[in-house]
Amino acid sequence: MKKILITGANGLLGQKLEADFSKWDSVLATGKQKDFVLQDKKYLYQTLDITDKEQVQSVIADFRPELIINTAAFMNVEVCEEKKELAWAVNVEGVKNLIESCQKYEIKLVQISTDYIFDGRNGPYSEEDKPNPINYYGGTKLQAEEIIQDALIHFLIIRSNVIYGMGTQVKRNFFIWVYENLRQKKQIKVVTDQFNNPTLADNLSILILEAAERNLAGILNLAGTKYLSRYDFALKIAQHFELNKNLITPVTTPELHQKASRPLKGGLRIDKAQKILTTPFFSVDEGLKFIEEKLADN
Repeated sequence: MKKILITGANGLLGQKLEADFSKWDSVLATGKQKDFVLQDKKYLYQTLDITDKEQVQSVIADFRPELIINTAAFMNVEVCEEKKELAWAVNVEGVKNLIESCQKYEIKLVQISTDYIFDGRNGPYSEEDKPNPINYYGGTKLQAEEIIQDALIHFLIIRSNVIYGMGTQVKRNFFIWVYENLRQKKQIKVVTDQFNNPTLADNLSILILEAAERNLAGILNLAGTKYLSRYDFALKIAQHFELNKNLITPVTTPELHQKASRPLKGGLRIDKAQKILTTPFFSVDEGLKFIEEKLADN
């Protein structure tokens, strides 16, 4: 019997995972919200706030999954600097709550992590590179990784970066922000000095499915194949959707005067995962073409 519980299921990646894992025997989508945004009766959904220890224990004890995928996170990098207690509660204490139940019922935990655990001086980074976060968000995600590794549970930590795509009532990711603004003919500023390998959520979800079904463990980087600046990514979005690239103003990170420091040469090396997994890894062009086709279908 394959039973899985997905936290943060109303988010972009959570929605994709819920759909892809629906071929398993029993899948429980959970989130802080009262209802699941995917209005399909085949989906099981239950309210779950991972910062509520008693609720976590109750839901997991009742459902008894074999696998938990934790996509729930406080991800707003700027707000993390202002609301550190909330960021810690979700990104660290929430993970501790999940770990307790994983220990009790011998459940495997898949934790979604980020390239923001690195300082961005020498990216892209491999699974073996030493983390050194330069903002509070990255610090909480690294702390969660370390707690999981020390917890003596079955685990897989999946690091990804710049996860993008379209979903139902999802928060703005980089793609949506660029796409919507350009469609509305609004000028946007995009940094030329931050580099990553953006990851289509739909592709990431299928990669996670294969990793789970093959019972992989440890730390694994799953990301896109194309390493480029945010500015070049924005230009590709404009090109693919025939939007006005002249609305995109190139700037450098210091010009934005952001509270949280950003890794400049971030991103992740995916050599290890490409050797292990059979699922193709998408480039930015392939990811944008995928979205284009989905939008056309709708």
